[in-house]
Amino acid sequence: MTRILPPWAQELLDSHPEGARPSQADPMPAWLESELARVPLWARIRRTSEIRQGHPFLLIEDLRMQPDLMRQVLDLRSELAALAHRLIDQGIRHLVFTGCGSAFHSSQFGSFICRKWSGWTTESHDSLEFTHHWSEWHEPTAVVLQSATGSTAETIDAARQASAQGLATVALTNTSGSALESLCDETICFPTGQRCGPAVSVLTTRLMMLYVLALEVGAATGALGVHEADELGDAISVIPDAAAQFLREEDLNVSQIANALNDQEALLTVGGGPNWFSAREGALKIEEESSLLCKAYRPAGYLHNAIPVLSDKVGTVVIAPPGKAYERVHDVVRTARAARSPSLALVVEGDEAIAPDASFVIAVPGPIGELLMPPLAAVAFQLLGYYLGAERGVNPDTLRSEDLDHARAWLTAFPFGSQ
Repeated sequence: MTRILPPWAQELLDSHPEGARPSQADPMPAWLESELARVPLWARIRRTSEIRQGHPFLLIEDLRMQPDLMRQVLDLRSELAALAHRLIDQGIRHLVFTGCGSAFHSSQFGSFICRKWSGWTTESHDSLEFTHHWSEWHEPTAVVLQSATGSTAETIDAARQASAQGLATVALTNTSGSALESLCDETICFPTGQRCGPAVSVLTTRLMMLYVLALEVGAATGALGVHEADELGDAISVIPDAAAQFLREEDLNVSQIANALNDQEALLTVGGGPNWFSAREGALKIEEESSLLCKAYRPAGYLHNAIPVLSDKVGTVVIAPPGKAYERVHDVVRTARAARSPSLALVVEGDEAIAPDASFVIAVPGPIGELLMPPLAAVAFQLLGYYLGAERGVNPDTLRSEDLDHARAWLTAFPFGSQ
């Protein structure tokens, strides 16, 4: 089936009508190599005209725009509430969340928070796994597909597969008029104007969508009482302000920590419950923005598996808000200290247990518990990855696509126009 190319790809083809079309055998023909030497691949995908070679990179500006963008997502509450009611009216009682990369991580979070608040059953899958291995559920099901560009090849295939199985489909995107939107029954789109390659504002705005959707389903089905729903709504509404305060107060601290950790050979991120998402997304952001190898663990998995690799050059980063995972996360920090491995604790301000045992501390404004930590943790890891990249001489905007070998690798993994 012919794919609808995103505008950036179609424009390049149209400007070289006689040029060979990119293929599996030759993913970057000479004409395309010339174009990408001039403007890197991910700058084209994000429709970015400005290319920067030093701090401040575009990423830090995109990152600092997020509090305002997250506030704007809250204006979509009536639209998300209407979507929740349409799903209920269709008899939906099971949600499947799917996406790739950061969109898969936010799908894991969406599954977690909707299961907690909606009273429905949920699951999450990488888009490719959904397409090839998903087994039909016994309850009426909707598939929630996430993609910043709306062009991710595996997620497009997942949407087609879901439709072929007669499932309701919902797209959460950050690009209007995308191929994914055209394939789905419902779409909530929030364009962010993000210019850098790594998913920053496109991620946190979708997290806010997921909170509101879960809240509205829970309120409409009665899984959440009126008072509880009101309290949760109030708590969600202060997340953007907390993110803004964090960026004002912790920027210098995070940059100094990045300077101290820039000689690490690898970092291990650890989070439990809803912050398993935070650990996975945090590891991805560190890798994307600084090219530093990073691996994510749940607390028990770290304690069972990671001790043999700990050293003074392999540090540990924990996400440690108050909650059910807190005590075992504290054990992670103690374990790292025993192995003389540097540890960085992302805590809520006022923490008096884990913070004193960690080598470094980053604090987000409180009070906040583990269910509402993920957007703030995402911003914190974006900031840490940014400063690590700047310290290590890596351009955090480009996903290394300014290097033509890496651009060729991107186009080998994701055929031209499939991002």
